[in-house]
Amino acid sequence: MLDVIVDAPGGLVPDDDTPAHITFAAGGQAANVAGWVDEYGGHARLFGPRAEAGPGRFVDEALEAAGIEVHGPVTGRAGTVLSVVSAGARSLASDPGSSSWLEQVAPGPWLDDADWLFVSGYALFRAPRPQVLVDVAAAARARGAQVAVDLSSAALINAYGPRRFRALWEALRPAVVLANEQEWAATNTPVPGDGGRASGFGAGGATVLVLKQGADGCSFVIDGVTDHRPALPATVHDVTGAGDALAAGFMLGGPDLAMQAAARCVSQVGAQPHTLLPDSP
Repeated sequence: MLDVIVDAPGGLVPDDDTPAHITFAAGGQAANVAGWVDEYGGHARLFGPRAEAGPGRFVDEALEAAGIEVHGPVTGRAGTVLSVVSAGARSLASDPGSSSWLEQVAPGPWLDDADWLFVSGYALFRAPRPQVLVDVAAAARARGAQVAVDLSSAALINAYGPRRFRALWEALRPAVVLANEQEWAATNTPVPGDGGRASGFGAGGATVLVLKQGADGCSFVIDGVTDHRPALPATVHDVTGAGDALAAGFMLGGPDLAMQAAARCVSQVGAQPHTLLPDSP
């Protein structure tokens, strides 16, 4: 997706001009994770919708310039997300664009030698045939990769049907599930408390739960034991993408790097590392 970031420290002025700094970047949950993987020394391949011209082409070029391989079919209309950031708070307007590309997700060379397959919950919500994504996850596991899935949105979980959605992400047999407290609660499983044990789920009951708790930090539930990490000190400018940075850090380096990446993300404006943010399209 094209990510349009409007940094307006004083807020928007109704019916008048507002001084702001506006940045265009590659966006979307999977692209944000790929960007932070690249920033911390990993290599990422991204499968998603592509475009031959216009904003979608800019997204491809921005990702490729950062060294991220982009795979996927050409789609009719690229998605866009508008983020208005003011005094550390954000408002989002999101247009997912065409979802027809989800019919064409298939195993291929983009899975070769992968350590992880990260699946955005947004893809699960929007897939016309979710079994396609289940099959891709199975192919990735067969090639030696682990699967991570982010549950993405409590509101969309409730609209999709909590039990139906849980059955879908469980079918991916993830090694890691990432969710905030609202998203996890929406799957009809109690949130683990201090020292609590997560019920068995995913691949043989051994799945790691990464429970994102905002300013309160993050709990990593591993083998049923909760390892809570407080948020690292940071001046918060924008929380957009902090969970995506955390996901990338966890896959590359576990809880320590996860918390470092999240703290770095909230200290800037935008969901991509600043080293990957161009000034304009």
